Amino acid sequence: MVVDGTYAKMWISRGILYFVYKEIYEINRSMAKQIVSQRLQLQNENSYPIFCDLRAVTLAQKQARDYLAIEGAYMTTALALLVEDEHAMVIAQMYIKTNSPAYPTQVFTNKEKALSFLQDYKK
Repeated sequence: MVVDGTYAKMWISRGILYFVYKEIYEINRSMAKQIVSQRLQLQNENSYPIFCDLRAVTLAQKQARDYLAIEGAYMTTALALLVEDEHAMVIAQMYIKTNSPAYPTQVFTNKEKALSFLQDYKK
């Protein structure tokens, strides 16, 4: 099943939840809540490693980032963030270091490497 929401498209394939953001200039807390709600409905109380493609997102407000880091972490076994370039990678890595996720999290500019990282966390 594919969920094609307002802000992201998501689906589960071969034990990984794929999460691809649509073009968004700035994510706010309200948007983050809607996104997490749709993801949790798709997961149906099952935990998954998540491949999150952030390349179409320009900014995220601090309240949105905080919400995604805490409430948005529910039912996540590992997270691979795919970003556009090295600049975005540095910003994402700083965010990870600051928020210390409770699950393995890495940032990539290469989709294949991101998916390879998640393989060890599949059920």
